[in-house]
Amino acid sequence: MVDRDAEAQNIRRAADLGIAPGPLFCDPQTGILLTRAVATVSASPDTLAARLGDVLGRLHASRVAFQGELDPDRVIDAQKRTLAADVRAAADVALLDRVLLELRPLERLEHDCIAVPSHGDPSPGNCLMAPDRLWLIDWEYSAMAEPAWDLAYASLEHGFSNAQERAFLAAYRHSAGDAQCPSRRRLEIMKAKCDVVSALWGLEQCRLGSDKADFRAFARARGARALATAGRITG
Repeated sequence: MVDRDAEAQNIRRAADLGIAPGPLFCDPQTGILLTRAVATVSASPDTLAARLGDVLGRLHASRVAFQGELDPDRVIDAQKRTLAADVRAAADVALLDRVLLELRPLERLEHDCIAVPSHGDPSPGNCLMAPDRLWLIDWEYSAMAEPAWDLAYASLEHGFSNAQERAFLAAYRHSAGDAQCPSRRRLEIMKAKCDVVSALWGLEQCRLGSDKADFRAFARARGARALATAGRITG
């Protein structure tokens, strides 16, 4: 599911920006990647929020051309195709379809966004705080995407409070500029879509028989949050 050749090119470009640790060895054929070690420090959620906003702002404003394209609608369609024959997932997928149906008229009110180089998965495990900077690792989902994807996904996965999200977006605007930052409605729409993607991923893990976690409960929690977000926007 991962384009390792694109990942290899993208991580080198991110390293040139000082955002990713540079690869010492990278073999797309085997998926083996070796980078230099990074000394990390603990950071408060507030500090991390601002640092992450700055890093994503610099990445998005860099005008670097990444390989690949991350379109949430295409991702969702592909996920649903893998679940089409799974009768156990039918009710959960139907709820997620309801979320997407509620979002559709809202998206028509938004302007098309220009794709920017994006990390694709700025979750806590992929953020390494060093004394002098925040490093982003694990670039396997990196691609060109609209800015709202990284911003929405980061806010959700880090569980930012309202104050932390404000600091996150303020730092992003400082680095990327106001024009690059999506509208509040666009960001909330993308949050709902990110939760739909996460829910479908959880259902895919169930279909594959993974027992690493209760993926069905995870999928239903993400689906419920997506529905709540869609309802809040429309309400």
